[in-house]
Amino acid sequence: MHTIDQLDDGRAVYLNGQRINVATIPIFRKTLALNNQYYALQQTHPTVHTYQEDGQTYDIAFKVPRNVADLRQKHRAYQEIAQTNNGMLGRTPDFLNSGMAVLAERSAFLGHNDWTDFAANAKRYAEQVKAHDTFISHALQNPQLDRSQPINGIPSGYAGVHTIERRADGIVVSGAKMVNTMAPIADDLLVFNPPELLLEKGDTSYAVAFATPLTTPGVKIICRKLLDHPGYTEDDYPLSNSLDEIDAYVVFDHVFVPWENVFVENDYQMSNRFFIDSGIFIQTSHQDEVRGITKLEFATSLAIRVAHVLGLDGFLGVQEQLGRLTANLELIKGAITRSEENGQLDEFGIYTPSQQALLAVRASLPGYFEDALKVTQHLAAGSMVGVPGFGEFNGDNGPILQQALATSRATAEERSKLLNLAFDLTSSGFGQRQLMYEYYHGGDPMRIRSKHYLGEDLTNGDAMLDRLLK
Repeated sequence: MHTIDQLDDGRAVYLNGQRINVATIPIFRKTLALNNQYYALQQTHPTVHTYQEDGQTYDIAFKVPRNVADLRQKHRAYQEIAQTNNGMLGRTPDFLNSGMAVLAERSAFLGHNDWTDFAANAKRYAEQVKAHDTFISHALQNPQLDRSQPINGIPSGYAGVHTIERRADGIVVSGAKMVNTMAPIADDLLVFNPPELLLEKGDTSYAVAFATPLTTPGVKIICRKLLDHPGYTEDDYPLSNSLDEIDAYVVFDHVFVPWENVFVENDYQMSNRFFIDSGIFIQTSHQDEVRGITKLEFATSLAIRVAHVLGLDGFLGVQEQLGRLTANLELIKGAITRSEENGQLDEFGIYTPSQQALLAVRASLPGYFEDALKVTQHLAAGSMVGVPGFGEFNGDNGPILQQALATSRATAEERSKLLNLAFDLTSSGFGQRQLMYEYYHGGDPMRIRSKHYLGEDLTNGDAMLDRLLK
């Protein structure tokens, strides 16, 4: 765990055209405090959040799962971390740490070149992160400049991160990565390429995977516009004035990376394999979908609370809408349980959750989340749009509002804060970013569904068809 002031460490973070000290931005301070709940829970709830190995105590995210019980314990820890931020922080430290747990054991496929042993580098780095409980974010997505062209056919040099110099002591890289979530407050960046946009033979200079501290000279973190509302309180904007996950465009300007921190270089086929074959993808997917359940449950509870406070929950049509949301929630919970119970031991003795079940969650959860937002919008409607600023309760009109906005089910302030929360999650910039995040952070939804179709085991269904069609 680090304090916000420790992030004044020379990292080059930019906001609205100015280089900033992260510690001076109020929403960054709040976000770091929520992110640090990952570390705090290790102290306050160690039976769930830690485990012992060789006489040392580590966060449970680093535990290599050997059976379904291990996955269930990790599930519980992931859920408790997500509940501290209502599932709104998708890249808390447990996300990539769950991948580091298995990278150390699965790294042999990375091989070596004439300068370094990539497999040993990855194993050592994963063990290093575990020993220090380092907060790492990842720089995965290449900027979407012109998808009709191969990455090496875009002349600007910013279509991804690529090697521009190879030396005896390491490599020099330049380029960019987009949507690097939590980058301004992380310790390290893990840089690699997404598997759904496969590199080709001519893309070898872009075929890199490495880790680098965010303080490395030449790494520039350019934040998107913030989504908070200065001048208003958390009563007015309960979510967007409490946290911002802080996506950033990261530029690498002649950044030196020592060989010991390089895991793939000049090998497009290995670059395409890195995320999947390392085991990082499947283990982080498990963490991510548990976090997603938490967020969906929050959105479902919000819709139900709005219906109750507005006196709508006695109508059959509204109950049907809310029942659809609760049914969706149960389906997602069931799929996560199935992913754990139908897991298998891989060749390394690592218990791996069912990819088919996790892909089903990723294919369905974004739509279910959007359904919850739409129901809340329809139920709250003009009520949430017309809420006055919370400061009005302390002004001349306060006594009038106390009477005019109160009901038998809520005081004026309670009703107003609930409706502000409904607006913040469903209609504000913060809420729209959360919706976009759920749809796209796990990859292209079309490719996810295609992959699920191609991987589904329909042995029993095909047998029944064949019996009838003979």
